[in-house]
Amino acid sequence: MVTQRLWLGFLLLAGGSVAQAQVEPQLYETTASPHPLTPLGGKAIVTAARERDRQVARKPDCSHLVHEVYTRAGYPYPYASSFDLYAGVSSFVRVARPQPGDLIVWRGHVGIVVDPVEHSFYSSVRSGLRTEFYDTSQWKARGPARFYRYAVAKPSTFVLAGNRPAKAASELTLANPASVAEGSRENLPGSPNPTTEDSNSASSLAVSPVSPPAPAKFEIPSSILVAAAQEKPSREEIASAVSELNSTTGDLLREQNPLQLSRKLIIYDDVRVERPRLNGKHGSVQARIESRVALTADRIEQTHRRESLRLDLLRTNDGWLVLAPKNAVYVPRDVAVRMLASRLASLTQEGNATDTDSVAAQAQIVRVLSTLFD
Repeated sequence: MVTQRLWLGFLLLAGGSVAQAQVEPQLYETTASPHPLTPLGGKAIVTAARERDRQVARKPDCSHLVHEVYTRAGYPYPYASSFDLYAGVSSFVRVARPQPGDLIVWRGHVGIVVDPVEHSFYSSVRSGLRTEFYDTSQWKARGPARFYRYAVAKPSTFVLAGNRPAKAASELTLANPASVAEGSRENLPGSPNPTTEDSNSASSLAVSPVSPPAPAKFEIPSSILVAAAQEKPSREEIASAVSELNSTTGDLLREQNPLQLSRKLIIYDDVRVERPRLNGKHGSVQARIESRVALTADRIEQTHRRESLRLDLLRTNDGWLVLAPKNAVYVPRDVAVRMLASRLASLTQEGNATDTDSVAAQAQIVRVLSTLFD
């Protein structure tokens, strides 16, 4: 049996690679860009997206797709769900006028801008990876989108060997990643007047820096909007929404001890969504879930189980919503591993890492991870 100490040592060494579980190339250390990318860097991201599109592999959900593409392009960042990206994370600066390679984000969906002139973007939708247009009625119905540009202000990071795009000389200019570059079409909180764009200007005017909001306690999303091409969502579109919702829910493992959750948490290996039943403004869909691990009050349940879960659907003015289950939460296994490893690394790096409570929390995480790898 692997001892707890050996497990802890293994996980600390492997923790940095867990977030890149889908990508296994060699890494090397380099200086990270402390400012928004130039168009040259953005084009490198679009190129990486096209290369990813040609590969025959499983279809990830939208947030994991863009994370993988950015990593392959040589611009890694800590994984964030579409909900987190929409609210704003430190790795990106919000912009008004997108360039190729920028993120376009709605609450519950994220993609990569391909051509801002034709309003095209690349993301994981429906039954595959596709390029669509964000000015169509389908996407406008999701509400206002936000654009974000990669900008990390760290002294060094690890990037993929052989995938580092050439940096232009202009990329050496420092910028404040907390600023909102080029104004914003959507008014920011606290802005007295809306910002406007001058079509005759060669470059947009930067607005005053906005302090990033204080991190709020994670709240489990109660629903997610389905990105549907037609009036009625397809099975594949609902499955994509369910995947994004469950992946986002996994963020709670990065903030809370796994055996002190208020609700039962089921870590699953596979989920299959059947054909939905829609009637007026209400509907439902059956999800077939296969799991091996469940976390409940101070207990780890390790039992292979298959269950059928009914998910309710609700039609609103913005489109169809998938409502999250109320009695339990569901998290994909790969997301759970990544979040737990991140939590473990954070606990070991804190100043009170040897406190009794911290050591107990570390031991709980090691137990859960050991079960997931069993």
